[in-house]
Amino acid sequence: MSFFNFGKVENSAAAGQIKNTAESEQKEFGKNIKAVIEFKRHQDPGKDPVTGMSADFLTEKGQAAAAFDGSEIKEAAVKGYASPKLRAQETVDLMLQNVEDDTRVINKTLESLQGTKAENLNNNQRDVNEFNIRTRKELDATANFGKIMPLASAWAEEQMKLGAKLDKYSLIVQWYLDNPEICKENGVLTGHETAVEIGERAAMELGMTERFYNGSEVRLINVTHGPKIEPFLQEVIGFRNLEEIGGALSPGEKIEFAVSIDTNKQKTVKLLFRDKEYLVDENKIKDLSQEYRNNIEGKK
Repeated sequence: MSFFNFGKVENSAAAGQIKNTAESEQKEFGKNIKAVIEFKRHQDPGKDPVTGMSADFLTEKGQAAAAFDGSEIKEAAVKGYASPKLRAQETVDLMLQNVEDDTRVINKTLESLQGTKAENLNNNQRDVNEFNIRTRKELDATANFGKIMPLASAWAEEQMKLGAKLDKYSLIVQWYLDNPEICKENGVLTGHETAVEIGERAAMELGMTERFYNGSEVRLINVTHGPKIEPFLQEVIGFRNLEEIGGALSPGEKIEFAVSIDTNKQKTVKLLFRDKEYLVDENKIKDLSQEYRNNIEGKK
């Protein structure tokens, strides 16, 4: 069973492509859709003993948690995307390996791609993956974040001495959100710029749900890093202090967009996070996406 409709293939000389297009035109799409779009912080990583930053692999604890998360997936079909970083790919791959037998994994296995043109298309692929994990640069870790870690960490430790309620990592993320100018000075993306990147992925996939075939039930998984999701949440649901949402996301924690499209193609989007439900203004996310695309165009 297929879940996607990408429209006509113009001027295609490939008979296979024409056949697939003809088949897609015979099917209706965009009605009775249930989809979940998940943005997840990768599972528990190892630590670099020198910098204290995340190492690019999962601990045994992280691997077990990723496998468990996969076993909890209930949708009829699932597709996984990740940051190019290996710890993010490993999280998705273990999730996909452990879904129930009646859930279809849309990602191809690497074994099935051997000897095909698609075998080497993803140069960032973790070589021990079972599945071909689609990597997306918008999900990548915040570049140069280590440059601001000493400042953020020192501030966090001082706040803890003063009785702050948040844990040290959450305080580091709070410092990041509160100091865009220092981030710019150190060549680190600001919180808003990070939100724009996640907004691009969210807008793209929210739009994608409208092209699913009727009756589809799909989960799209996006595994990224901290702090990437918190700035996006700040833009979408609005908060000033991380205390308002219970702190920064822990390894393996996620936000979900629950998408429902009825028989009249009326679409409802809700954001689910920590047992709370937020109605979403999709235009806010589209605005972030448009800013991302404007930035890309401006760099050409």
